[in-house]
Amino acid sequence: MILPLHAALAFAMSAAADANAPAPPTTLSSLSAKEAAEMVVSVTPRVEEHRGLKFKKPVPVQVVDDAAAREHFKARMKKHWPESQVRMEQTAYIQLGLLPGGTDLTGTLFSVLEEQVGGYYDPESDTFFVLGDMPRSIAPILMVHELTHALDDQYYDIDKLIERTERSNDASAAVGAVVEGSGTLVMTRYILTEMQAGRMSPDILQELAGSDAGRAEKLMASPAVLQRSLVASYVLGQTFMLRGDLMRVTQATPVADLDRAFTEVPVSTEQILHPEKYWDAAAKDLPRTVKATDASKILGDGWSLLGDGQLGELTLAVITGADAVNFKSADAAFPAKWTNAAASGWGGDAWQLYGQGDHRATVLTTLWDTPKDAEEFEAALTAHPAGVSRTVKRAGDVVVVVAGDAGDKAGAVADAALAR
Repeated sequence: MILPLHAALAFAMSAAADANAPAPPTTLSSLSAKEAAEMVVSVTPRVEEHRGLKFKKPVPVQVVDDAAAREHFKARMKKHWPESQVRMEQTAYIQLGLLPGGTDLTGTLFSVLEEQVGGYYDPESDTFFVLGDMPRSIAPILMVHELTHALDDQYYDIDKLIERTERSNDASAAVGAVVEGSGTLVMTRYILTEMQAGRMSPDILQELAGSDAGRAEKLMASPAVLQRSLVASYVLGQTFMLRGDLMRVTQATPVADLDRAFTEVPVSTEQILHPEKYWDAAAKDLPRTVKATDASKILGDGWSLLGDGQLGELTLAVITGADAVNFKSADAAFPAKWTNAAASGWGGDAWQLYGQGDHRATVLTTLWDTPKDAEEFEAALTAHPAGVSRTVKRAGDVVVVVAGDAGDKAGAVADAALAR
């Protein structure tokens, strides 16, 4: 999977290496299958130690090239994020101002993956794949992360967790934070203990900083909403697993905590951004269900509902003026850096995409904890994209946004959503 180590580890090791120092040359000669298998055997006991579980069976490892990795991710996308869903989300996100007009979501994603991916665990084949051009010094770190996924998969069935939340981007992101948070936490502790024991040099961080993944030029150039979806699961997932207390990174996390996160998965990015809303029973905050109405008849002849989804606090923060997150800074580990007052207080949301011929209209209905939270969200909405019509209406704790080609029916559509 993606390896943004520069972000996930910055807060834990900012004193260990100067990220701006010249990076030593990386070792790019091919990693052989024999070397990869030996590395897996070597780090497996470390993964078990830091994760607190034993592997039920060995994890096969294969060395692959970039082309094979690309085909793997194409197949995974086809299964979990089909092209029809991509097109719907791309259109809705553009109309809501989450993506720049003309964005090729799939193309941008694959470009970033090619830059960031050094290896991946495949839950379908129960196999770990490592790219042959992965620098040897970095390879064990990647393996610890991916082997943690393999270990978690043997106990919790990762694909089943993913499939349960495919209709909601927000819930899917919360599951991703648990999966990647577990892998990142084990990886971080592995690096810290290896450095403390003198078995790993801090120079590895400089080597990583000099790699394509470390420079992260394509990632940093991608739209903010895509950056968040790719990086937050690692950085915020780790913080979530630590119950929001970053100082616990050097302490053994109770296996019961990790087990709870996988068996009673968080249901929203709100719970990832505010860990107390998951871990603290008194503060637990579950999303409210939006009972969205079908606006096809209001829009007129030929209009039909094409698809729907959910955004959540992490994504809505993008259109409420939340500051861009510096993924190379230790600040990225703090959830408060990923949201703002206007997105906090989220209670639930749902978007719907309607179509008539080449015309498209998006209806976003948002619920807030209080009318004041709704007012703050409405007031903070950033300017909509050029050339895209937008109507915003609020009543009590509900705010509705109608964007796109609804024309003079936009107001009636918003009123219907408010009166649901």
